[in-house]
Amino acid sequence: MTARYPSAGQLLADAAEAAGLDDFGPGDFREGLAILLDSLERDGDLDPSADAAVLEGFRRRLVNRLEVEAWYAAHPEVEDVSVRGPVDINGLPRTGTTALADMLSLDPRFRNLRGWEQHRPVPPPVAGQEAADPRRAESIRSRERMSAEHKAMHTFEVDATMEDTELLGMAFHGQQIPLPVPGYRAWWRSADLTQTYEYHRRVVKLIGSRTPPDLWLFKAPHHKFHLEALAAAYPEIRFIMTHRDPAKVVPSYTSLALTVLPPAAGTRDAVRLGQEISEHLRAGMENAIAARKRIGEDRFLDVHHRDLVRDPKGTVRRVYEWLGYDLDPAVETDILSWQERNKMGAAGVHRYTPEQFGLTADRIRSDYDFYIRRFDVTIEG
Repeated sequence: MTARYPSAGQLLADAAEAAGLDDFGPGDFREGLAILLDSLERDGDLDPSADAAVLEGFRRRLVNRLEVEAWYAAHPEVEDVSVRGPVDINGLPRTGTTALADMLSLDPRFRNLRGWEQHRPVPPPVAGQEAADPRRAESIRSRERMSAEHKAMHTFEVDATMEDTELLGMAFHGQQIPLPVPGYRAWWRSADLTQTYEYHRRVVKLIGSRTPPDLWLFKAPHHKFHLEALAAAYPEIRFIMTHRDPAKVVPSYTSLALTVLPPAAGTRDAVRLGQEISEHLRAGMENAIAARKRIGEDRFLDVHHRDLVRDPKGTVRRVYEWLGYDLDPAVETDILSWQERNKMGAAGVHRYTPEQFGLTADRIRSDYDFYIRRFDVTIEG
């Protein structure tokens, strides 16, 4: 049978030809790329009309790798760029990670990992010129093209720190939720991401090389799967973990995934997707709890969604106290103004039920009982 998708070798050759470069840099990205393509071939459900855009995304990430190495060769001083911290916000998705990250991103002491600079890291942005950067403008236009439904599901601040989806994607060791690749995700959950996060730091240094400060703020729910590899690459990292009733988290995230996934060939099986996501997120939290014990609980602060919603001022102050940072009154005012503008439902109401995905609240809470008890998670009505 003829393969629907090209081989990893063909995509590498395409990227090298497009960029006129041949050094893809360090790390074990080839294995992840091969497994990702195989999973698309074996258990993907994409409509053929989506193939071109998906493959172009892979090629873009490979070209990014080539351009990163070319930049390092031309600017060896980037090797010596300082990276302090980071502060990393993680946990289950839909628990307030984005809200907390957006608020902390307003503090100019943090260097945010912005989505638009991840998408094309080279050339690195220049301080004072970011507002006119065409990558930033395109990010804003992309948001404007999103449906009202999607905007209601997820807040967006163009200059806030965002998930490192693109950096992990350049290493082909990301969770790839925007693609229907359960086989790849099963491999990724137990993969060794040590080299991935070493490469992650390499790209972070490049991105920040011309735009201080050097104290980084990260945010990514998927970090919970590989906290120890992240801590190995960033030995001074400190973690803020957000929490919420999993009976709200799982169907909300499944609903979001259905919105962002490329179109399926036929009707996508929402029940299958709900089960896969529930199992995937549960495995991630099991990994996170085990990793916390080995890393050291003193490096983690737990923040509950209920507190972030009911008392954002007190919650943010507790975060700063734990970090040992002074909270500038002007920054606090900006944070509270952001929270007021972005209260739940401000952009519309995201409606979902567990039953849409073949789940029930009781079943989810039973599956996540270890998590609810460990962090004293509030059950929502």
